Amino acid sequence: MKSEQIIHNINHPEAIGRNDITALEQLLTEYPYFQSGQLLLTKGLLNTDSIRYNRQLKKAAAYAYDRKKLFELIIVKKPEKIVEQVKEEPNLKPALDIGKPLEFNENESHSFSEWLALSKVRKIERDDKPRTENLIDDFIDNDVRISKPKKETFFKPIATAKESLIENDELVTPTLAKVYLEQGHYEKAISAYEKLSLKYPEKNSFFADQIKLINKLNKK
Repeated sequence: MKSEQIIHNINHPEAIGRNDITALEQLLTEYPYFQSGQLLLTKGLLNTDSIRYNRQLKKAAAYAYDRKKLFELIIVKKPEKIVEQVKEEPNLKPALDIGKPLEFNENESHSFSEWLALSKVRKIERDDKPRTENLIDDFIDNDVRISKPKKETFFKPIATAKESLIENDELVTPTLAKVYLEQGHYEKAISAYEKLSLKYPEKNSFFADQIKLINKLNKK
């Protein structure tokens, strides 16, 4: 992958497409510890609504020494593009959207932090990272300009776990409900949808249907 292409991806992460994804995957095959490449690949898969995004998000979180930068990157608005075809699965999964990309916005640092805590993603450390990888990582740290959200504690799973024990309806979002659902915490997902139905009464019918499907899935 040419350096010009990497620089373009750094400056325009919202425009990373399928050709860039292929090039980034080839680069990471040779340099898996290139954490900036992992972040850019994650953003590309999100841009294209790839069914591989959720798995890559976990991988990027493991390689990223700064998970705040990962959060800032994935909340950058993505363009309207033709999405990858999602293979329909039987039973309840299509209706519950299980496996589809988790999309966070700038106000959902709590949801992202909860996802980190539930996913139990451990950081991958490597002291002998090749100099070429260090140089590009340093370039990204110093030159990429992404507007930052307000300071939060999403990078501190322990603090997030304590906060999640507090009944705070303002922290509950549809994305958080999906996080619980994706991680198999069905009771938490149901509780989240119940709170959302009170928060958004105009969507009562949709949330009620989600709860019914989760209950059926939980009994299987």
